[in-house]
Amino acid sequence: MATKKESAPLRGSKLLKKAIEAAKTTVLAAPEPVPSSLVRKLRLPNGEPLSAGMKELLAFDGEWIGIDFDEDEGEVEATSLEEVIEEHFGEEAVPAFAEAYEMLSEDCVYFGAELQRPACLYVGETDDSGEYPVLTFTWEDGVARIGGFVPFDIWVAQELGGLERSREIGQVPAEYAALPTALAESNGDGRVVFTPVAGEASDKDDEDEDDDDNKGEEDEDDKES
Repeated sequence: MATKKESAPLRGSKLLKKAIEAAKTTVLAAPEPVPSSLVRKLRLPNGEPLSAGMKELLAFDGEWIGIDFDEDEGEVEATSLEEVIEEHFGEEAVPAFAEAYEMLSEDCVYFGAELQRPACLYVGETDDSGEYPVLTFTWEDGVARIGGFVPFDIWVAQELGGLERSREIGQVPAEYAALPTALAESNGDGRVVFTPVAGEASDKDDEDEDDDDNKGEEDEDDKES
């Protein structure tokens, strides 16, 4: 006798509906929805529309996640991973994540939500459900850790209580276990979580220093002439 085929785990808008229900009496008790016309209009930094999971969340509440966007242009604000790290941990932490900036060089979307561990959306490659990976990071006692690559819909569901919360970076319920690994391979080098090799200041900082040096040389030349 044939056994009943197991149903696939929830993804995208269906998973977010479940997560939103779980959070209606907690962090989403006073939702501030983004107008549906704007949700349809918004584009990510790579020019693509929002994922199904992000549309569902913003249509119910746009306040908790803390994503900045330009309503007139219909664009979600882009930032670099380096800028995200500096915003959360300060300038002193920036060099500790140097390897990650080189590997994960696409645009990010900053999350302003109050989270157990800081995170951002990485606008690189999506999974088969069209969801982008979320990068999570810590910096404790001078040691950097980054990764996760949890699809946005699953990450939000964990944060809102629709799925079991993660105890470690990149940890997801068993039915979703293969997804972070797949996104880590398509967006990085396959490591779901890692301690990046530290480096020097960014190229931008180096360029600023070079400009200051050149300006100083020009000032000296003007004095001599």
